[in-house]
Parts: sequence; C-alpha cells; structure tokens
Amino acid sequence: MPIVTSELPRDAIETVRRTLSATGRFPRRRGAALSLSSPHPIFTVELERLATADRPLDAAELVGWRVLLEEDKRVVAAVELPGAEPGKAGALVNRGAFAQSTVVALNTAERDERVGSQRVELRLLRVNALYLLALWLHAADGEEDIFVPLAPVPAPLRAETVYERENLEAELSEMARSVAESYRDAERPDELGS
Repeated sequence: MPIVTSELPRDAIETVRRTLSATGRFPRRRGAALSLSSPHPIFTVELERLATADRPLDAAELVGWRVLLEEDKRVVAAVELPGAEPGKAGALVNRGAFAQSTVVALNTAERDERVGSQRVELRLLRVNALYLLALWLHAADGEEDIFVPLAPVPAPLRAETVYERENLEAELSEMARSVAESYRDAERPDELGS
C-alpha cells in the first residue's frame, strides 16, 4: 500500500507561492517547473515528557505542516508552514541536508515490508532539544508505527534507518534524560542552548 499524505488547503499553497516568490531563489533554473509533493503534518514532544513518560509519543502535538519542493521532479527544498492551520503563520524554506535526507528516508520506508502491507500516514517528528527530525509512518489500523530519522541525526540513532516505535521511544527517552540532567546540573542552563 502506498504511504498516505495529507492535502494542503489552497490558502497554504498560496502562502508557499508567495514565500517562494519573495525569496527569488526558485526556480533555480530559468523555465524549470516547480511543484509541491508529500505534504505531511509536523509533531513534537516536550523533552520532559520524553524523559519521564511511558509511550511519550502519545503526547505528540501538531505544530505545523511540511511539504517538499520539487524542481523538474527533483526535491530541492522543504517548506514548513508553522501552526496548526497551514499557511496562517507564513512559510519557511529549508534547502539544507534534511530535505535530501527526507527523500532517502522515504525510499527506505517504502522498502520496509510493514509499509507495503498496511496503510500508513506520513508525518514528521521533531524534537528540538535533541536536534532530531524523523519521518513518522503512523499506522492507520492501530498497528505499531515506524520511524526513519533524517540526517544529520544525534548518536546513538542512525540516519535513514527504520525504527519500531518501542525502540525509538526507548532511545529518545534515554537521550532526553541525559539532556534534562545536563540542564539540571548546569551552572548557567541558559548557555546550553534550547
């Protein structure tokens, strides 16, 4: 079965168009065709929840939407639309490593037998405190979700590798406890970053 993606409202598409036009960077080649693909919601989980809760991803909150920008059918960027209503808070264009890693991660996910045998919804998990982005393939029928971290990824996770939910939650919880402990023990936690 194919990976199911969400549909962006017309207002969101117009916001993306205005943002791309304002940057003046797309299309990169004269006459190139631009298109949007694979729209998906972005979810996040607070560090404290990851550090202390069982099944912390149950508490993931919708914080925005993301879509891939293609130029002549080749992904050249990712566009993020912050907020629960895509397009209301503008759009941000990311031409960095995460955009290309998304393509590799999608290809990796499509080869996984669980994705081929069940209906999954494409999402993105963002954990800012751990510097983590991961594709989240949410099982529509209640089966276990799978995740594919995007490069660059914090150790000990491996980029573009499929993780079952239980394994990813265990790794994230351990990482979150370590980061939370660093904040508690720091003389000046404000200097540690966010």
